[in-house]
Amino acid sequence: MKLQQLKYLKAIKDNNLNVSAASQSLFTTQPGVSKQVGLLEKELGVRIFERRGKNLSGVTPIGERILEQVERMLALEQKIKALANEHLDPSVGTLNIYTTHTIARYLLPNSVSYFTQKYPNINFHLHPTLPLQTKGVISKGHSDFSIVAHDLGADNDLIVLPAYLWTLGLVVPEEHPLAHVRKPTLKQLADYPILSYEPGSTGRRTQDEAFGREGISPNYFMTVMDADVIKRYVQLGFGIGIVSTLAARDIENTGLTYINLDHLFAPSSAWICFSKDILLQNYMYDFLLSFSPHLTKTLMENVLMQNSAEKVDKLFEGLELPVY
Repeated sequence: MKLQQLKYLKAIKDNNLNVSAASQSLFTTQPGVSKQVGLLEKELGVRIFERRGKNLSGVTPIGERILEQVERMLALEQKIKALANEHLDPSVGTLNIYTTHTIARYLLPNSVSYFTQKYPNINFHLHPTLPLQTKGVISKGHSDFSIVAHDLGADNDLIVLPAYLWTLGLVVPEEHPLAHVRKPTLKQLADYPILSYEPGSTGRRTQDEAFGREGISPNYFMTVMDADVIKRYVQLGFGIGIVSTLAARDIENTGLTYINLDHLFAPSSAWICFSKDILLQNYMYDFLLSFSPHLTKTLMENVLMQNSAEKVDKLFEGLELPVY
């Protein structure tokens, strides 16, 4: 068994079983990839992929289990390389941040500016993510972090830490009846079509819980995860918008009015997520601290020593989180 063969398997999986695309991503030939996969299957004595003619049509049950271990082994390879690279030159490396448009626009700039100035030789990459596609967007590479504000569900391969709390604000056209209401009620909000986040985001869950306690059924005219899209459609007169306070306040020259909703909705949660297999290097600790001041190196080292999510949660009990 060769490491290169394992890379071929992962590339095939990542390219939806398209061997031609997999070979292109690896800068090698299709016959070479097919040959090595066949040799590995022969060595193991099992079929990893199902075939229809010359094409791969699926993954066998044992193949699914093998591919799970392949990804772990390749992640370990990257971890070993990162360990060696940090020893040879601590000033070089890679940091990938996957997050939403709102977080990237309103919360990350200060951390990015600080980080890139302090670590000019670190390759910093900012990637967009679609919040509700939880399985596809929480990247688990050796230098990948995701910052999200939606429900993640159970994932034994992830460490999920509280990053901050965020509040909700109301945006309405300047001529709207609610524009001069200092503290609108839930009933008043429900009298108008609402544009807000999709079910699955913590902000939407916070709204649903508040309306539910009062027995009110709001009319969600439009649900979308991009706050700027919501504000644009509020400008066009389609309804009122309930979005992150950070986005709601950013209304200069838009013809919109911002109204505080702290009296109606509790703060919502956002998280920083990364693979359990990651090797946290000094520049990664530094980035985490710059973005979430409570994530000190000491706390993070304690997190990595825990063997269950419940024990990690206890480390954060009573810890004050930043609120935006």
